[in-house]
Amino acid sequence: MRLMPTFAYTARERQGTVQSGRLDAASEDDVVSTLQRRGLIVTSILLNEASALKPAPAVCQASARRRMHTRVSTDDQVLLCQQLSTLVEAGVPLLKSLDVVSAQVESRLLLIALDEVRRDVAGGATFRNGLAKHPAIFSKLWLNLVETGEASGHLAQSLRQLARHFEQAQHLQNEAKTAMTYPIFLLGAATLVMAVFVYWLIPKFTAIFASMEGMELPLLTRMVIGVSDAARHYWVVIILGAAAGYYGLRRYLRTTVGQWTRDRLLLQIPLFKTLTNYLQLAEFSRGLSTLLESGVPLLSGLEILEHSATNKVYGQAVGRVKEAIKQGKTMAEPMAEVGVFPPMTIQMVQVGEEVGELPKMVDRVARYYEERVETFIARMTRLFEPIAIVVMGGLVLIIVLSIFMPIFKMATGVNIK
Repeated sequence: MRLMPTFAYTARERQGTVQSGRLDAASEDDVVSTLQRRGLIVTSILLNEASALKPAPAVCQASARRRMHTRVSTDDQVLLCQQLSTLVEAGVPLLKSLDVVSAQVESRLLLIALDEVRRDVAGGATFRNGLAKHPAIFSKLWLNLVETGEASGHLAQSLRQLARHFEQAQHLQNEAKTAMTYPIFLLGAATLVMAVFVYWLIPKFTAIFASMEGMELPLLTRMVIGVSDAARHYWVVIILGAAAGYYGLRRYLRTTVGQWTRDRLLLQIPLFKTLTNYLQLAEFSRGLSTLLESGVPLLSGLEILEHSATNKVYGQAVGRVKEAIKQGKTMAEPMAEVGVFPPMTIQMVQVGEEVGELPKMVDRVARYYEERVETFIARMTRLFEPIAIVVMGGLVLIIVLSIFMPIFKMATGVNIK
């Protein structure tokens, strides 16, 4: 008689209690079926202890056949949440689910992290604790929602909420990038046109004007020629200076002081101020809605949002709201005092607190500001196009006039200065 292999398993009861043990079965599927008949939710199955130390087959296959990028993008996190929630909801054990999604990810860092999480889960750790070892990839939002899902037995629902949160965050990021793409393109085109004029066209006319002995060039022409000569003779200095300035600015913005300066300026410069406020209010409302709907306590949710805010001014404001709530105040009171939340947001929060529907009210606020972001960006894009055309046309006009004024002066004999 052929002996059946022994499998070590980790499972959870509906109440969240963890059970571990060993079971003789013909295959992993038989183990899953047996444990599910007992009313358990399977989180990991191992043939033996040594198998937990081997890399997941899906991980090895994915690394071998796919070109992968290094960074972990928001798209990677969205796909991970969606795939995991679908598999877990279908009753696939967590360990198998991690194997499957590992074969799909396109980020090398995420792939390595998932393999380590899989090892931890196979060794009996909770999914939350496995994720917590990779804080650079899995934020506190991840950890809190997963922990809540594991404790309540609704991990799939928590993962779906995470996926929706990341989708909305990615949508806002894409909208902001779209708003900057067109201006950057026009700036690049203007720079290219100016370079052609400065390095090729103006020097040719400068040689012609130099041959006109005794003729005084107009002031505008002399200024344009001076700029062209400086750009041609000191182009190395200009490029090095621009590169040094860019590098220094990036280093400065990585410091705490630089980040505070940047975030304060974004809230003071016209147009940028409006867009930044809309983005931050949408980010805050969406994050709080996701956390509250998942069962995370209000204070814990505010602490997460305080540290994850992309603008330090708003992060500081959320921290002050959190501290005031600890002292027994309602959420709406300190929101009105910190000075960054508009009256409509405060009123919605106040109504939500009074009727006991704060998550739904905050969700409505999030949808409102997400729509405002899209509308604002669409309007600014349409407005920027004619402004950019006028500015570019003005620069070209100045250069053309500087070239033709001496020619006109020579042809007519008019004393143009």
